[in-house]
Amino acid sequence: MTTPKEVVDLVKGSGNNFHAKVARWFQSDGWHTTISPYYMDQTQNKAREIDLIAEKSWPIENIFGHWQGDVVVRLFIECKYVPSYSVFWFTDKHQGEAHKLVCSSGIFPDSNQYTNKHHYLVHSPKVAKLFASNVQKGQELEPFYKALNQALNALVSMRYKPSLLPQVQKSRGAVVALDFPVVVCSSFERLWGVDFFAEAEPQQLTENFQLEVRYAYADANGTSRDDYFLLDFVEFNQLSAFAEAIAEDAKVAAYMSSES
Repeated sequence: MTTPKEVVDLVKGSGNNFHAKVARWFQSDGWHTTISPYYMDQTQNKAREIDLIAEKSWPIENIFGHWQGDVVVRLFIECKYVPSYSVFWFTDKHQGEAHKLVCSSGIFPDSNQYTNKHHYLVHSPKVAKLFASNVQKGQELEPFYKALNQALNALVSMRYKPSLLPQVQKSRGAVVALDFPVVVCSSFERLWGVDFFAEAEPQQLTENFQLEVRYAYADANGTSRDDYFLLDFVEFNQLSAFAEAIAEDAKVAAYMSSES
């Protein structure tokens, strides 16, 4: 039976194709994926959705190799197919705020050589602050605004929920959580960057980068918060490099959490 052209066009034009492609990548890399989970946004009493939550664990072992628990990394992922040009304006990263963000987990000590190797501190010294896109017909919002809002909303709403990893749910050991908001882009081919404080020509973006933002929200207790966040922007073809950086963070967290 021949597939109707309307169906073929619908599949080709849907962002769900890229969504599924990203989910398959994480599954093949050993991550547990939850597809399009819905959650309640307490600030607006509204149901919202995030494209993916990807989880993976690393063992916490003492110096004798005895298992003590797990470090669970959770990625709150928005998948963004990039059909048109976008420009990001970059400034120097606020290293003091980035350091406080890393240490706020309670896992990474304030003054420690391993803390300083966290990917938030060693990668992307220039961070995106603003962006503008050729908004496509039918889009209600700037696509990257929607992506960062969805990723951060999901993070602040679900970061204290227990892991969905079956082996962790059954575990009686310690559980240490590392949560990261992430935007995975289909390609950086149409993404360009410009220095906010310099009269310079835009440059095509070729490496994974981070976006720096202060985000106002109400926490689970209804308390108003205004916190600093970094979001990883990752090109699909560079997911392996990003996953390696996250693995290093997890291994350091496991080392810091172990008992002799």
